[in-house]
Amino acid sequence: MSELVVGILGFACIVALVVTLFKSKTMPSMAFIIFPSILGLILVIGGYYSIEQIGELIKGGFKSTGPTAALFVFSVLFFGIMTDAGMFDVIINKLMKHVGDNVIGVTVMTALIALIGHLDGGGASTFLIVVPAMLPVYKKMHMRPSTLLRVAVLAMGVLNLMPWAGPTMRAASVLGMEAGQLWGRLIPIQIFGIILCLAHAVFAGIQEKKRGAGLNGKLAQESSAEEAAEEAQHAADENEYARPKLFAFNICLTIAVIAMLVWDQFPSYFPFMLGVAAALLVNYTPIKLQKKMINRHAGPA
Repeated sequence: MSELVVGILGFACIVALVVTLFKSKTMPSMAFIIFPSILGLILVIGGYYSIEQIGELIKGGFKSTGPTAALFVFSVLFFGIMTDAGMFDVIINKLMKHVGDNVIGVTVMTALIALIGHLDGGGASTFLIVVPAMLPVYKKMHMRPSTLLRVAVLAMGVLNLMPWAGPTMRAASVLGMEAGQLWGRLIPIQIFGIILCLAHAVFAGIQEKKRGAGLNGKLAQESSAEEAAEEAQHAADENEYARPKLFAFNICLTIAVIAMLVWDQFPSYFPFMLGVAAALLVNYTPIKLQKKMINRHAGPA
């Protein structure tokens, strides 16, 4: 079996994965297990790899993706616990006081939070700051979550030019120069990008306003009483886990976790592991309640 055929088979595997995921034929985890396994079997039958070599490839894959998996698992748990404890409710209420029923203000605020949150150059941590903070605001204002994603991703792309971010470091190593030197040349472009990012946020807000978004907009008036009752019931159900008296501790803990990520002296998942342990011990002391909180977020994690 030639390398050309192996390359074609690899691309065919990727296309099969993408098509299957887009058509929602199976769970993502199942697709990522089945198609590479079929490809591995074909490569063994074709004599390109031996069974032992396939085993080594699987081990190598887990070694490279293990830290990322741990980061996502513990970050989802941590921010899920913080959400249940009500930490973001206070932040969201203060944001709402600033933006009021201004749809454009919400999109601009989203861009600003994403710009600040992406200073560490980590996409996962940025999403975990922006989405829990802003998604409830978007729902309340009857705005599309896709707009939140669009505004946040554009801001992240601009801030990803920082010298400690992956793309800049990789480009600098290829060019044989210091990342700081490369960034110095990119600063004017980055400033212009930030201006465009904020301008786009204003444009996105205008788009949402034309759709009828807002606290008193057309979409708000069209929302059913049934939906409002469901939201009220959901809020009541969530209230039993709220810990408003521990807001100061929870916000300090979150800042400490993010600071450890920026410090970059430990594996990225370790700050979230510590954060989950501290959050559970302080907010939910009984062991039964700790188990319940973990089970609540085990599915998404």
